[in-house]
Amino acid sequence: MKERLNRILRSVIESYIENGEPVSSKGVLEREPDMNVSSATVRNDLSELERLGYLEQPHTSAGRIPTEAGYRYYVDNLLSYRELDDQLALSLESVTQSGAMSIDEFFKTAITAFSKITGYTSAAVISHNDEDRIIKMEVVKSADDMINLIVITKSGVVKNSFCRLYFLATDDDVRRLNETLASYIGDTNVGYLDDSMFDRLEKELAGSQQNWDFIAGVIKNIVTNIKKPHVFISGQEKMLSYPEFYEIHKAKNVMSFLSEEEQVYGVLNKRADDRLNIIIGSEIGGESLSDMGLVVRRYNGDNNNFTFSLFGPKRMDYGKTVSQVEYFMKCIERYLNDRGAE
Repeated sequence: MKERLNRILRSVIESYIENGEPVSSKGVLEREPDMNVSSATVRNDLSELERLGYLEQPHTSAGRIPTEAGYRYYVDNLLSYRELDDQLALSLESVTQSGAMSIDEFFKTAITAFSKITGYTSAAVISHNDEDRIIKMEVVKSADDMINLIVITKSGVVKNSFCRLYFLATDDDVRRLNETLASYIGDTNVGYLDDSMFDRLEKELAGSQQNWDFIAGVIKNIVTNIKKPHVFISGQEKMLSYPEFYEIHKAKNVMSFLSEEEQVYGVLNKRADDRLNIIIGSEIGGESLSDMGLVVRRYNGDNNNFTFSLFGPKRMDYGKTVSQVEYFMKCIERYLNDRGAE
């Protein structure tokens, strides 16, 4: 498009992002005082942008608002990313300077804080790399008839499972069990732990330590949970503060989507890659989500792959949000690299 049409489209979209109100020719000229054209010329250009499918007029007497195609053209061709102010940068950095915690706890804390800072819904997915290693697996006796199985991976995943025994276990029983587990599983890549390995472990325990054969199934459940992508979502209620979702059926659609981890995972898994992506309206998941916007990016690490995202209204401030997500991803990447070096 010619430069003036680009400028007017940008002006309309950025005004609508800020105020949520239709934009008139007068509003464009107030926002662009150095454009040096008449109000009639701007009206004609607004009509042309409407003909091209980038703007629409919600009411006959109203100004224009962006269409989904208009947002897509703006994001692909006109968007300017904004630098973060120092105070916001410090706030984002502080989120990743928490004390020692498991990787799951870290991400829960991080996305909760990020949602509060941005005012949008934050979601993350952690997919554990098959190269992640189990660095500790130990059975600890917590009572004569109770044990706790602890599993820790190199990436910082911590899992445990309490089991009540139907027999009395001596300290020597537990010591010999841990020796057997170490010989089968100690310092092993998660990807190598398959059904055949657990079958062999169960047979070994059934033959040498008869009472403990059930432990193979407990370990299998823990490893399966480690391998499964973990989804974290925070700030779903923030979507309801935007006028786009004041209508009950729209609020119901968006809250239903954000409350289902499998649906959120499906969208993020499909849309995320190593570049930051902006997904607009129905691109997210059909007409029921057409009032939403999404900024998402994936990071592939040595031990974990994670996807980080912000969901907001379709008129979310993409220039600001992209900068926030990019900076926060760098903070998380630095945190994970430092953690791996410990």
